[in-house]
Amino acid sequence: MIHEKARFFNSLGDETRLMIVSCLLTQDKCACDFASITNKDQTTTSRHLKVLFEAGIVDFEKEGRNRIYKIKNEEMRQMLLNCGVEKLECCCKEC
Repeated sequence: MIHEKARFFNSLGDETRLMIVSCLLTQDKCACDFASITNKDQTTTSRHLKVLFEAGIVDFEKEGRNRIYKIKNEEMRQMLLNCGVEKLECCCKEC
């Protein structure tokens, strides 16, 4: 149990991952969208998404060749909000 909690908090201890989670609190996003949101290359954002997935914070669904990421469930969403993670109302440059 303590290992899962440590993984949860460690995964949120990175600015890029925190930005990704904040965006996902507002709207599900394709993995390809995060490169422009975070100003990081696709490989780097994929690595961050993997950390969040392994921590049980996010989940994804495949749509063709794309992965659509979302907060794992409503319980996780509430836990993130209770921990002080804020929703970024406009987390992409296209807004």
